[in-house]
Order: sequence, then C-alpha cells, then structure tokens
Amino acid sequence: MAPITKPDRAIPSTAQSSSCCSAFYEQDWVRHLAEDIFHPGGEELTNRTVAAMNLPAGAAIADLGCGTGTTAIMLARYYDFVVSAVDISAANIERAVQRMGADQTTVRFYQADAHQLPFNDSELDGLIAECSFSLFSERETVLAEIRRVLKPGGKLAITDMATSGALPEDIAGVLAPWTCLADAVDQETYLEMFAAAGFKIQTMADESAGLISLVRMLKRKLLLLGAGVLVNGKAPAFDLAGFDLASIKFWLDRFATEVEKGSIRYLRFNLYLPCPLANDKALQ
Repeated sequence: MAPITKPDRAIPSTAQSSSCCSAFYEQDWVRHLAEDIFHPGGEELTNRTVAAMNLPAGAAIADLGCGTGTTAIMLARYYDFVVSAVDISAANIERAVQRMGADQTTVRFYQADAHQLPFNDSELDGLIAECSFSLFSERETVLAEIRRVLKPGGKLAITDMATSGALPEDIAGVLAPWTCLADAVDQETYLEMFAAAGFKIQTMADESAGLISLVRMLKRKLLLLGAGVLVNGKAPAFDLAGFDLASIKFWLDRFATEVEKGSIRYLRFNLYLPCPLANDKALQ
C-alpha cells in the first residue's frame, strides 16, 4: 500500500461525537454502509466460529453484544439453536426485534448489561461474543458472569480486536475510540484473562484478513455514495452536505496499513469450561 499523507482534517464530526465503538455503530451513515453487519469477517467468520463450538441442534446459546441481531437470528434460523441475545443499547434491541419481525425464527432479546447477565446459573450450553468483549469495562466480571451462566463443559467463542504493542499516536488518538481499539489488548493478555477465569483454549486463530475485507467493503460503498449511487439499494437517511468522504477514506486506509503491519489484529478464541471431576467434592 502506498504511503498515506495525513489530511488537514480529523474524522467527520458525526463520528467524533461517538464516545465508544457501540455508539459509532448506531449512527445512520455507518448502518447505511455496513448493512447491519458490524464485525469483521461477517457471516463467514461467524460460521467458522460456531462450527468450532460443536454444539448440537437445540443447544441453548446466547449472543453477547448482539447489536442489531444479525448473528442471533442466523443462529436460530440456520443452526436450530435456542437463542438469547443481549445488548446494552435500547436502539440496537429495537432494531433487532424489527428485523426478526413476523419470521418464524424466534430469538429472545434482552436489553441488559454484560456485567449482570439475565440468565440463571448453568442455563446455557454456549455463548458467543463478536467484537464486543473488548468494550466491557470490567472484563473479569463479565467472564465470571459467563462462567456462572454456562453449564459445565459449556463453550465460549470470542472474536475481537487485538493490538500488538503500543498503537501509533494518531491511531490511538483518533481511531481507537470508534473502532473497538480503545481498550483492546494483546493476545497474551486475552489468554491470561481467560485462564484466570477458568476457561481452556480449544482453538485460536488470527482472523485479521476480515479487517482488510471490511475496509475494502466500506471504501467501495463510500465511492458509490460519493458518486450519488444508491448503497444497499437505498438512498442515505442522513444529510450528505458537509460529509467528508475523503477524510473517512484516509482513516480507513490508515487503519488498513496498521493491520497489514500486524499492530492491529482480529483474533478468534474458541474456549470451553472444563467439567468438574466427579470426586471434586471429596477433594474439597
């Protein structure tokens, strides 16, 4: 990729107003371009992640940080799981319920905090969190809650942003707050957190190619938007006046450069909760 010259502008004001990644994804222009698919790798990565969980039809599974319900609805429709979905955003839950509509697919949606999950002890066979775990303020508490609601032997799948060393100053100052990078950690730190919470690694993979694909998709749609072409078959539901497409393109390219260098990564962790030994109580 050719060197990038920094423009004399910051990220557009519509994105600057976002205080975190989830708020960024609630903006009309992001929804318009991303078409409700808000994590790298899209359905292809979700399918790989779920396949590695190796859960049977009818398994009870939760989608943590479900956004507008893309993955949750897919899990119920194509995998025949009993699906619950949790998001702290009322707007996301409202949109998810609308998308499910009168479809025969049924998902239970909850507006709730990941630090206090709305499930009973040992209720779930599995839990998936796509591009959401790094956003939680107290991840140790969230992992303890996940452990509480999973059955012994339950599966946990996490895909999320990761860093490798300190981020460049411009990335840390401009991009991190709205790309789920602000509180992302390196691979080793993730593994330490999972181990401390009692989870074992089943598989782990670098899925960073999904980040590059996502950037390319957004740039392609930005080009169409700038040319006045309908994106996703719809006219934009936001005002294009003063909307700085060039600035967004610059930061997308800047982000892609760091992914190619390896300083920004996207990782998949498939984990499981070990079954207690039959004689554990005798040993206590």
